[in-house]
Amino acid sequence: MSLGEKIRAMRQQASLSQEQLAEKLNVSRQAITKWETGKGIPDIANLIAISDEFDLSLDQLIKDDIAVKKKVISDSSSKKWHILVIVYLVAIVAYIAYFAICHRILMIGFLIATLFMLFYEARIFVKEKIYRQNKK
Repeated sequence: MSLGEKIRAMRQQASLSQEQLAEKLNVSRQAITKWETGKGIPDIANLIAISDEFDLSLDQLIKDDIAVKKKVISDSSSKKWHILVIVYLVAIVAYIAYFAICHRILMIGFLIATLFMLFYEARIFVKEKIYRQNKK
């Protein structure tokens, strides 16, 4: 049985609509639809939330679905890169500040692009931290 089929069966067994399950998991109803139809795979945080909601271990939830296993492994390794990217972008901002102060050269376009990416990465990092704190 695929992950989507398991989610649908557990949702129906609990007499929950897709909307009700979505509210409990803090996701959209469309996300539930994608998961149940196999058009999308929940990230690890949502897999944990699903396992908590239906009182299943992650092993029971994903063991038979190879695509989900691959996604979980991929997601966990990609999260490590967010911190590295943030450090790299902060170093670039420091480099731009050095040139602006010491050489009186302001690279405004480069600064704006770097700050945009820095705030985007920081948002992802902070959002993940908040999610983890709310789950505790």
